[in-house]
Amino acid sequence: MRIRKAATALTAIALAALLAGSAIADIKTFNAAVKAGDYKAAAAAADDTWRTWDKSDPDTALLAREFGFASLIAGRDDLALQFGRFLVEEGGSLGKPDDQPLTSAVLYRAADYKVKGNEEKRAALRSALNARMSAPGVDMTTVLSWELLYNADWESADWDVAVADATKAAEFYGRNKALIARQRKAELHAASTEFVKARGRQTQSRNDLYGNVADVHDRTVNDITTATSKTAQAELWPVKWKAESWAIAIESYVNSTYEQVGSNFDTSLKPRPLLQPAFTQFPESSPLPVCEGEFTGKPIRYPETKKFRGVGSMIVRLETAVDGKVTRVAILGVIPDEDFISNIVGTMETWTYKAASGADRSACGLESRNHLYKASFRIL
Repeated sequence: MRIRKAATALTAIALAALLAGSAIADIKTFNAAVKAGDYKAAAAAADDTWRTWDKSDPDTALLAREFGFASLIAGRDDLALQFGRFLVEEGGSLGKPDDQPLTSAVLYRAADYKVKGNEEKRAALRSALNARMSAPGVDMTTVLSWELLYNADWESADWDVAVADATKAAEFYGRNKALIARQRKAELHAASTEFVKARGRQTQSRNDLYGNVADVHDRTVNDITTATSKTAQAELWPVKWKAESWAIAIESYVNSTYEQVGSNFDTSLKPRPLLQPAFTQFPESSPLPVCEGEFTGKPIRYPETKKFRGVGSMIVRLETAVDGKVTRVAILGVIPDEDFISNIVGTMETWTYKAASGADRSACGLESRNHLYKASFRIL
């Protein structure tokens, strides 16, 4: 029996099979589920196949690693842990030994952390990822595991480690141009975390941290402009909006908390103009330019909660019909998280965009897909 890998280094899980017996159906089911993006079905097929798989087959390590990755994506962390443990414990002694033991170790440690995360398991995942950095190339198990790690660092308020891990993740993603959106996302995570760590300082260094976030934003805008596919652009836009949200939030926070005490030097933040793409994220359907005007309706009321003390901002996109009524509200970027403004969306959905007094309605319209509402706030 032979298994032929039919995937790139980035997809890394579609398997084509030249098998005998019932395994043909199992692998075909797995392949079909992966192609459809149904990883729960893929994990179920992997589980069924593995139960009767002949472990002496030369492609056993490959199969286990691919099945483990699909299980990780599906949220079947227990199953991913089974495949990862097998590879770590038995991969080296197989008839055809595992030829990617560092990736297999990452799979094992990522699944182990997701099953029952603690500080020790997080450190073990970090160790496995750092070891994987010594090997060339990229694989999606490692790509996702770096993201898992630096987000876990954030949740643990382990700021120094979060900055270091996100920086290494960005370095790893930089090995392949197809991962540019993930690279920028990791860079933004490192820059924003650095600010969160140091935001209590009333020194010029906080302004430099704003500059780091603004730099990531502008690099992302350049990436959007030069992207060679709509898919690449679609992956980059959310990073751009998140970066701009952070820039708005940092500017507001720094200037509202700045206290000049006995100093002749102004250390308040002077924000710089952020780059913007030459085109909008969503194409307009109306041939007319949008009239100058404003939204009318119920005022926004921000929730009063101690959960979101400190930095805050939001960027929301509103779509309007020909009569100006809002037909859709989409959150583009929000700091600290979407829970904070979930009630605001409902208010905005009742708004109407009205043209300014004296607008020439024969030359402009009210329909648009790209109204932007930006706000910063501090919750005390």
